Amino acid sequence: MKKQIVCGLLCTGLCLSFAQAVQSGFTDVREDDWFAPYVSVCAEAGLMNGTGDGTFSPDGTVTMAEAAAIAARLGESLNDDPIVYGTAAPGETLPWYHWYVEYLKGYGVTVEQAEVAATRQQFFGLLSAVTPSSALPAINSITTLPDTQDAGVLRFYNAGILTGTDDYGTFSPNRLLKRSEVAAMMSRMVKPELRQVFVPQSLPSQQAGQSEGSFNDQTALWVNDQAVSVSSFTSWALQIAYQLDSFYYYNYNTRLSWNDLLEQSIFEQAVQYAAAQAIMTDLAQQQGCSLQELAAVLTPDPSQKILREYVQGEDILCAKHILVADESTARSVIAGLDAQPTLEQFNAILSVLGTDPGMAANPEGYLFTAGEMVEPFENGTRALTVGSYSKEPVASDFGFHVIWRLDPLDHPDLKAQYQELRLNSIVDLALAGAYIRTNDEIIANIDLPSTYNAYLQALAAQQ
Repeated sequence: MKKQIVCGLLCTGLCLSFAQAVQSGFTDVREDDWFAPYVSVCAEAGLMNGTGDGTFSPDGTVTMAEAAAIAARLGESLNDDPIVYGTAAPGETLPWYHWYVEYLKGYGVTVEQAEVAATRQQFFGLLSAVTPSSALPAINSITTLPDTQDAGVLRFYNAGILTGTDDYGTFSPNRLLKRSEVAAMMSRMVKPELRQVFVPQSLPSQQAGQSEGSFNDQTALWVNDQAVSVSSFTSWALQIAYQLDSFYYYNYNTRLSWNDLLEQSIFEQAVQYAAAQAIMTDLAQQQGCSLQELAAVLTPDPSQKILREYVQGEDILCAKHILVADESTARSVIAGLDAQPTLEQFNAILSVLGTDPGMAANPEGYLFTAGEMVEPFENGTRALTVGSYSKEPVASDFGFHVIWRLDPLDHPDLKAQYQELRLNSIVDLALAGAYIRTNDEIIANIDLPSTYNAYLQALAAQQ
């Protein structure tokens, strides 16, 4: 039987105490965890389920797919509008969240990149679409917030569902959401007595001539509420210049020719790189992890099905090869494999005859996609089935290759590569919605050619 969510006026003087909390039934939610009562409420109401094996994953990040499921279940209860669960066509496999996404289309909402972590703005955009005004009677009178004037978001503040990420009521639209945080907010939808009266504090007044988010001679730009120093920004500009300089030198035997247009292009790229770094730093702080751990934390343990879809969608190949200088040696390698056609035999021959130093650094083979390897190597790999090897030498400008095609899913770096791609997607979305202000006067005064020459001299001195 479907559980109805009843929303009414705030019942003053009532709260959900830990003593009153229903046991959550999840092995990773202790009775004394601050979020335990809220997890119990959401599970009882059918708004949030576990993540498998009896766990709730309170520190896990809510994906767009999970946000769609929560919003659809909320809409079903508030609007007496049942979710229709259809069946897949013969031979078709639908993702678990398919019918929730389809349901939300009826409310004018399209969910894209379902496996990507949801921002606060995206999550409450979904909730706003399915929540009628009658479910959000106002108990607060907030008309503006430091970083949003979105009418849909303000409805949730005034109904006591949201109180922001600080005493000023800051919404932080680009922040991600932990499942424990979502449970707390959604519990306020289920139990009106949990809704909170909130009066945002005023932002600090100017102090010593510096207002909140203002520039000084050490600030190159602001990304949302984060300052990027001139030294950090200059470091990004120098790295971009160095990469360009190296490209010109190794491909055209020339160096950078400085002009205003080049400097402007480098500075524009540096703004984007610095902003992306600031966003990742903020995400890492939210998740309580290092920058190096961020990709894995945001996308933990993707399933084999997801990785297979990633491999197919990105056209990822995996192979190792024995590179030799002449065709006769390559044919001898193939003869040795024909006598004992195993990967162990291939590796043994590789260790003796292989001349590609990259194989030592990539003992599990190369992971690559279209255009990343020389064309004969790529074509030679595509001509093979997984687990087979070249029956004829493959010639390229580097010599002669005997290739063994591998399954990308067996490569230990595939998961990390997928997680990095998802992190890039999250950062790209956050960048698209970020509020970036540049200190144009300070940036214009950076003498990039002179700074770059000093940078090169410092590098040479270290060698």
